[in-house]
Amino acid sequence: MSKKKVIGITGSMGSGKSEISRYLRKKYPVLDCDQVNADLLKKGNLGYQKLNDLHIVELDSNGEIIKESLASYMFSNVEHRKQVEAILHPLIFDEMHKWIHEQESLIVFVEMPILFEISAQEHFDSIWCVVADLDVALSRLQTYRNFTREQALARLVSQMNPEEKMAKSDIVLRNNSTVEQLHMQIEDALKEEKLNGD
Repeated sequence: MSKKKVIGITGSMGSGKSEISRYLRKKYPVLDCDQVNADLLKKGNLGYQKLNDLHIVELDSNGEIIKESLASYMFSNVEHRKQVEAILHPLIFDEMHKWIHEQESLIVFVEMPILFEISAQEHFDSIWCVVADLDVALSRLQTYRNFTREQALARLVSQMNPEEKMAKSDIVLRNNSTVEQLHMQIEDALKEEKLNGD
């Protein structure tokens, strides 16, 4: 059996990663790493156990991790964030590789928002980066995620510069227009991936 082609999907918040994944799921397996992370943090799961053993998470009355408390612990200082990421990231990669191995399709996609920030490039054969102009991304985050403009801006500014992500990617999708326009770019990108072969 020929080797699977593993394609990473990344981009800043509000750029359109979820829409790309939704469209691709009609034909290909797509793994959402944010969902993998959320599952690892559920009561009794491996991420939950490891963080709980270190007493760095606060639990609610049902014994579930209080997400806001974990977020404020992680973003209160860099060392805290590194400590949590050092526990969770290897678990996410383990789950990801297990999932890839289980898929029958020869092309699989993995949505990973902070792919470049955590230097995960070597896990992928090709990387797609979706970008949107700042005003477009801000508008989407305010409309669909109910962020204030200030909250949206703070999150976008904390992420790696889109120009830098684009330079490191194999394919760049620009999502400033309609959903249909984005779908056309996805189809073009798929053709390019298949032309380049495995």
